[in-house]
Amino acid sequence: MQAIFVNMWTIEKIGQARGHAGPVYALCKGRSENTVLTASGDRFIAEWDVQSWTASPFSIKLEAAAFSMCLLKEINQLAVGQSEGGIHVINLVNKVEWKHLVLHEKGVFCFHHLKESSMVLTGGGDGTLAMWSLPDWKLLRSFQLADGKIRHITKIAEDRIAVSSSDGTITILDLPLLNTLHRFDAHQGGTNCSMMLAHKPVLVSGGKDGHIRLWKVDEQFKPLLAIPAHNYGIYSLAMNQDGTCLASASRDSTIKLWDTSDFGKPLRVNRPAYDTHTHSVNALWWDHESGILCSTGDDRKIIGWRVSKQS
Repeated sequence: MQAIFVNMWTIEKIGQARGHAGPVYALCKGRSENTVLTASGDRFIAEWDVQSWTASPFSIKLEAAAFSMCLLKEINQLAVGQSEGGIHVINLVNKVEWKHLVLHEKGVFCFHHLKESSMVLTGGGDGTLAMWSLPDWKLLRSFQLADGKIRHITKIAEDRIAVSSSDGTITILDLPLLNTLHRFDAHQGGTNCSMMLAHKPVLVSGGKDGHIRLWKVDEQFKPLLAIPAHNYGIYSLAMNQDGTCLASASRDSTIKLWDTSDFGKPLRVNRPAYDTHTHSVNALWWDHESGILCSTGDDRKIIGWRVSKQS
């Protein structure tokens, strides 16, 4: 398929898989090289080979829709957050559920693995934030943090995290105590995702208002830039290995690529110019080993893209 050139970036669709019977809500790295795991509303976890674009001989059936995942390859565990609030910890060797943790209500929307301290953070639809120890999944702390769903957790420094929630705020907490250091209104209608820019003290966030916003990472988190990026809510952000390109995914069924040097006019990946998603794009995952950008959404497709910069 011929690549299409727009501004500084090119993108080429390199493959597609489809096998879920419901919307796909989450992507993460698979158990081995060149694989990706998906979590779906059809209550299945599946794994896909992103070279042959076929299903791997690995799937897990759950009792409820899966909203989020966390691969803990070092201890052969996969944690899955479900729509009803349960966390299923699965042994990857035999695919048997090792633990079923019940704490959150109204769904588990995000995980964040703190590798250096062997802990995992989880965020619930009830606004609770929890910290668990590994490998035993002992609950260390849980508390009400937000008035809405906790959508995303980002580490912004060795001793700080940023928590995005559907009440529109971003909350900055310290580690490991989880004391609130700062809270600010970020997006009207809800903050869905965030990540740090590479090599810069800047936090990028996406929200229900369709905006990408940049914040200076300091004591006050001063707003630096607000971009009306999408027609509807932004659900996911991903960055390439060297930090020069940021991808955003939206309910408006588009993906956009942004040059992080200036956040000028983006490359817009939509139909009919591209054979892309037909419905909401819910999740992105950029494999830094292969360079493949994967996307998925309500149309049940898992699509692979090759992104490069014009010479």
